[in-house]
Amino acid sequence: MKSGIILSFLVIFSLISFSQESLLNWNIEQSRLDNGSYVLTIKADIPTDWYIYGMNMDEGGPLPLYLGFEDAENLINSFEFTEIKKAKTMYDDVFGMDVMSYSDKVEIKCVFVPKSDTNSISLIIDGQACNKKDGSCMQVYESIPIEISK
Repeated sequence: MKSGIILSFLVIFSLISFSQESLLNWNIEQSRLDNGSYVLTIKADIPTDWYIYGMNMDEGGPLPLYLGFEDAENLINSFEFTEIKKAKTMYDDVFGMDVMSYSDKVEIKCVFVPKSDTNSISLIIDGQACNKKDGSCMQVYESIPIEISK
């Protein structure tokens, strides 16, 4: 009986310990251009002492920030992500090379053309955030549903 209670406590404690809130709160704004394409403006404030690896990385470095759409080939005719606020170059001791990263804020724009019958899409954000003070890193992953305003 005692071992069952202790085991239950350890399982609950480990679940609480490993669950964490998202480091970033993403803000997505949508607009439509006169040519029928759409623009997503994707922003997030990065907490003090943290940075996120950039979108463009050389081989041998960290995994780059990935932005894309779930099931894009069936829902979107074309899309292109570009930086509004450019990532800065910094030397990374772990990789022994210069890498691109965002500090304070990340701002990216995506121009896309949905297929005519597409009413919603899911934006995928996948990357890695690291702490400048203690060197700890964590995955940044979001799947954000977006209704397309026609």
